[in-house]
Amino acid sequence: MTIPTPAVAEAPEHRTPAPRQPGWWRTNRLALIALLVLIPAIGIGVGWNEWYSYYGYGARKVTAVEVPDKGTVKVAGAEWGPIRSGEIKDTSTLNMPEGTRLLAAIVPVTPDGRAVSCEPPMLVQQSTGREWTPMRSEVGIPYSYDENDTCVSDLADEKDPESAQPFSLTVGFVVPDDVTGPFWLDVDPRGDGRFVRFSIDP
Repeated sequence: MTIPTPAVAEAPEHRTPAPRQPGWWRTNRLALIALLVLIPAIGIGVGWNEWYSYYGYGARKVTAVEVPDKGTVKVAGAEWGPIRSGEIKDTSTLNMPEGTRLLAAIVPVTPDGRAVSCEPPMLVQQSTGREWTPMRSEVGIPYSYDENDTCVSDLADEKDPESAQPFSLTVGFVVPDDVTGPFWLDVDPRGDGRFVRFSIDP
């Protein structure tokens, strides 16, 4: 009787484990670093562009010269004020939109010599920053040379440019009934980095 030779277990093959695949974070690390740099840069760039388009190139002045109550200031070669303001109660002859009221202001302007010019004044609600531009023909107020709603540049004699005469800015603003003061009346003279700011509460 033959005794069988016991089977010898074969040694398992030595296999090199497959290389570990890098994780998602490692694979995309360059893109993530770029995002971390670009997102703040884009935010800063967009914010700066919006600010510059509003205030840059002198488009919007940021330095206000505030006028004392019932007082005057000298800016851009002229004396501005004192302001008179109030609500126009009788608007029956005007084309006023329903639910609105008419606020008016008169600003005396006394040039030092040469005529001054300015942008149309703006009415600004102090609590919210809401703005209104002057309205005249839109509500049926006829034009009057004696009631300018912007500074005029032809108030000096052509032969004597230093003879600019005093005048008054007369402006009206149509605001909703539920809008309350106090307000600012901002006047932006050309040729100066500042604007004149009156506080009114009609």
